[in-house]
Amino acid sequence: MVSTRRFAGVSLWAGVALLAVSVYFFLASVSYISGQAVVAALLSAVIGFVLLSSATSLIRTYVIARAVEQNPGESGH
Repeated sequence: MVSTRRFAGVSLWAGVALLAVSVYFFLASVSYISGQAVVAALLSAVIGFVLLSSATSLIRTYVIARAVEQNPGESGH
């Protein structure tokens, strides 16, 4: 059986990586706006928002996994 702790760590690092990539797309969006490429800027901003949403979801999954790991007896029901 595979440990959930390993998946929690992967979730954290994948979330941090996606967060970094989303910041890159936001910065690219700003540079495209300054260059008058409006459609490319909007597309880059949308990609940045989608990646940011994915990153926060993965980091939230890591936090939930750690909380359950520390308190295994409390299921919340």
